[in-house]
Amino acid sequence: MKITRCAAPDMRQALRMVREQLGTDAVILSTRHSASGVEVTAAVDFDADVAHATTVTAPVAPQPPPAAVAPLANAQVPAEALSAPSVSAMESELKTLRRMLETQLEQLAWTDLARRAPIHTAMLRELTEVGITRELAAEVVARVPAAADHTQARRLVIATVAQRLLVTGDRWLQEGGRIALVGPTGVGKSTTIAKLAVRWVLHHGARDLALVAADSQRLASQGQMQSLGQLLGARVYPLEQFSELPGLLARLSRFRFVLIDTPGSSQRDAQLAARLAALASAGRELETALVLAASTQAGAVAEVVARFAPANPTSCVLTKLDEAASLGGTLSVLVASRLPLSYVSEGQRVPEDLRPARSLELVSSAVQLAAQSGAAADEDLLKRRFGGVAHGLA
Repeated sequence: MKITRCAAPDMRQALRMVREQLGTDAVILSTRHSASGVEVTAAVDFDADVAHATTVTAPVAPQPPPAAVAPLANAQVPAEALSAPSVSAMESELKTLRRMLETQLEQLAWTDLARRAPIHTAMLRELTEVGITRELAAEVVARVPAAADHTQARRLVIATVAQRLLVTGDRWLQEGGRIALVGPTGVGKSTTIAKLAVRWVLHHGARDLALVAADSQRLASQGQMQSLGQLLGARVYPLEQFSELPGLLARLSRFRFVLIDTPGSSQRDAQLAARLAALASAGRELETALVLAASTQAGAVAEVVARFAPANPTSCVLTKLDEAASLGGTLSVLVASRLPLSYVSEGQRVPEDLRPARSLELVSSAVQLAAQSGAAADEDLLKRRFGGVAHGLA
């Protein structure tokens, strides 16, 4: 057995000295504080013909019986021997090593996938450039047959994403309903209501249309709704308190199509939770539609969907399509939330710039936007995104 005693300013350096001198098979025999920091006594087994003892800083004290020793890798170091800075440094070092190892494994996995299934890696690259999230891209590409060529794979990938994107069709225009539009400030709720109202009047007339002006926070909002009602010949009903909404809806039961304009909200809107709760409890006939701007970044879209979830939206409207630089991220959020898309809007013209959402058309638009913008995904990004799931592909 070879025995050594290592003295160092802290436990981390002492353990490193033990590893350097005895290797990872060494066992900790004892630890104690010293004037210079800590002292660690350790040992490792050797063949009998070379058994000896070596001391680094001082003669070796009598050692406990073998039953008292523990392997270095599993050694239980007394808490008092570990100072907070040394423990923190060790944890940071271990985390760094773990990240390095994970990165290397991801790179190896991606390289292996590129060798085994070049079509699959090409599709992952294209979906990344479109803005599709890692989870959705991996799920979609996993369905591509190994024998598919590039053209077949691309068609299948686009069709699969489109199938996952839920749409409602033009049911509001056909069936009517009681629709409250909610969403952040500036996404185009009032403009969307104007487009929907005009579409309804063109097909059914104004007799069965009612407009509810519930946005009392913007001074011009209720005036705009009154002007719209006068232009279309439709009745407009102001709403000051959301608690009054169930009673108002009961009085409007004769109208086939009721559109409710609600206040926009900011991140610090203290009344938002109360409004959303009131909408959620206003009755089964009321449908809440979340209005989202396609020009918003995907991360912000996901936050908006989560923030307005208490209103139990059953569909959404995607506005400002003409201002979007990328669509893949927004479509990924809608797929993940399983929130059906009713209409899309891409301009200010009323009502021409509003149309029913079509999933394949939207996915194709996302692909075209990526091509027009010259979006590109480098190898490092792809390795980080898909190295961890590469084993499940192809």
